[in-house]
Amino acid sequence: MEETMQPVNKIGRNFSFWQLIRFVLPTMATQLFLSIFKTVDDGLFVSNYVGKNALAAINIIFPLTMLMDGIIFVFASGGSAVCAHRMGQGKQEEAKRCFSNIVVMTLLFSVGIAGLALLFQKPLLRLLGATDLLMADCVTYSTLIWTANGITMVGPIFDYFYGTAGKPVMSVISSVVNGAVNIVFDLLFIVELRLGVLGAALATMIGNLVFSGIGVIFYSQKKHELYFVKPSFAEMPGLFLETFRLGMSQFFNHVAMSLSSFVANLVMLNLAGEDGVTAYSVIGYLQYMLGSMLFGFADGVAPVFSYNYGAKDKQKIKRYFWYAIRFLVVLSCGIVAVCLIFASPLVSIYINKAQEPELFQMVYSGMHIFPFCFLFSAIGMFAPRFFSSMGDGKSSSFITFMRNGVLLIAATVILPQFWGLTGVWLSMPVGEFLGFLLTLWVFWRNRDNYGYGRNGLALRIDGRD
Repeated sequence: MEETMQPVNKIGRNFSFWQLIRFVLPTMATQLFLSIFKTVDDGLFVSNYVGKNALAAINIIFPLTMLMDGIIFVFASGGSAVCAHRMGQGKQEEAKRCFSNIVVMTLLFSVGIAGLALLFQKPLLRLLGATDLLMADCVTYSTLIWTANGITMVGPIFDYFYGTAGKPVMSVISSVVNGAVNIVFDLLFIVELRLGVLGAALATMIGNLVFSGIGVIFYSQKKHELYFVKPSFAEMPGLFLETFRLGMSQFFNHVAMSLSSFVANLVMLNLAGEDGVTAYSVIGYLQYMLGSMLFGFADGVAPVFSYNYGAKDKQKIKRYFWYAIRFLVVLSCGIVAVCLIFASPLVSIYINKAQEPELFQMVYSGMHIFPFCFLFSAIGMFAPRFFSSMGDGKSSSFITFMRNGVLLIAATVILPQFWGLTGVWLSMPVGEFLGFLLTLWVFWRNRDNYGYGRNGLALRIDGRD
């Protein structure tokens, strides 16, 4: 029996260009705050108070962490799309039950993944490139982080669903609190108590626990459009398949990023030893921080597309699509300009020029090459989230895997053979450019299916319910 239609919620409003941007701004701010806090955590505290080898050790762990995150973000990305579809159809109670089921499934999967990671910890770290010099710090950091992941991985789920619940500002609040708690405990554990990598891991764990706790409090209140209800275990198998279909691009994205980071670490180890890994980790953190608003925009606008797909509102989807493209072009150009103008201060966050002049120069050189990747990656980040919102998990996954898992890795392997370290930095814009061309081709193929071609959404929406 169909549920009665509910009033249109916030993500179902008729947005103007600037209204849409204002709606998405909290999610963009969330990603920016999280990236800044991570920069402060790993840059200011770890590299300056613990050492460059500690920073390299944390980067060694990154590929496996990304793989673990990818599995969880299947539920976050795919689940938020499923719930938004239900809300667009007016099925509010079904959306709440869907949300509660996804939280339960996330807890079960995260505990299992963390257990496997700890069970095979040292062999995995060796496989990832941990040398004898880095192994002790790798084990210390990973043990605590992976142990905590069994609980803290629900935090990203809660964060993704704030926009779906019509409360994107909660993402900002929770991320600011998370970051502030992390910094306070960094000061205590790293600066005052001198606990080194253990202190960094403890601070991160406590911050993530607070991040998850805020979500628990929020979704326990029935005044919100989404809140906890009794889960239905009978519905979970079907929900899992639907969620995985729409969220698998996030899984492939994290798998591809994990592989890319793994390959890059090996290349840098071969070219410049542990200093090379440190240099690549600094570039990686800067790329994450500077590109965070692009991620944030893609994540923030996705529930709007999902809701209107569920409501079968063709005109809104078409209008918002072109709003998004225009904004991303301007934003990506701005990010490149910031990178080039402020290259030296940005590198100085991580590397003391007076103490490590060669390492500083290595990273500084990269800062004049890699930022051009943002000109192409903006559309590459947006496209998978758009297609997932349209119920097209195949196109989303194809773009993600080819962009990060094939083209970027190929560039990382091939270009250093000719240009050494310069080739590593070139691999980012070259790989993203090739991914951009691929994305344009996918957009062109689907031009009449998803609202930006002449015939509108005739096939995907009118032909499917």
